[in-house]
Amino acid sequence: MGVIATLLAHEPRLARLRTAARDRYRFVPCEDWTSLTRACERGPINVVVFDLYVDGRADFERVRQLRVRVPRAALVAYVDITRERARDMFDAGRCGIDVLIVAEETDTPQMLAALLDQAEARSVSSLLKPHLAGLRSVVRDAVMLSVTRAHERLTPDSLARLIAVSRRLLSKRLEGAQLPPPHQLLTWGRLIVAASMLEDGSRSADGVASALDFPSGSAFRNTCQRYLGCTPHQIRLRGGAQWVIQELLVNREKRRQVSDHEDDVQDAAAA
Repeated sequence: MGVIATLLAHEPRLARLRTAARDRYRFVPCEDWTSLTRACERGPINVVVFDLYVDGRADFERVRQLRVRVPRAALVAYVDITRERARDMFDAGRCGIDVLIVAEETDTPQMLAALLDQAEARSVSSLLKPHLAGLRSVVRDAVMLSVTRAHERLTPDSLARLIAVSRRLLSKRLEGAQLPPPHQLLTWGRLIVAASMLEDGSRSADGVASALDFPSGSAFRNTCQRYLGCTPHQIRLRGGAQWVIQELLVNREKRRQVSDHEDDVQDAAAA
């Protein structure tokens, strides 16, 4: 079970959030920014949901402090949008807010559930960014989307459409970067998010499988064995998401070595 820390003075919105989260999260309600910060410092928090205007104005400095203290947590602002506040929304992204929930527009239970999934996946994607520098934009986008959209069961075709390239070009770019083909990359993305969820010791493998829409707990365990050679419990013990990312990078290095060897053989034959 994940943990959501909240700073929401509007009780119906908190109730709506609880309905959307169902039994997948435990809630830690907070009364002010100070108690919210302390809650984040005391234990592992997966998602932080707050009213950006709880004190009457947008306090971006508080948000920046939260981002420093809980770099892995997803920061979700639950806001009323007015014309006067429109400019604040640009600053929201720059200070580290991952997802905006707009009151009375994107806060139906179904939308909230999807936004919570998206927020948690985005928090994991921050671990990938340092490893993607220097790659083509198509490759970077594909890798990031495989993680941030892990709950959506993307297909290679829908992934290519999101990046606005053909599936053939996407496959070619991934191959050139020594990364898996699209269908395998999407599975790696889901495994990275699953591994992050497993870092929370209270989450079971079956619960993670359900959250990420694997056909069953057995199917999830089989995928772990096929791609990583270990069980969900072993993934947790080995470091969770960071370890799975390293395994993806190890596979990439092996692909690069094979490619270099094949080039050397071709050069020798040509000589």
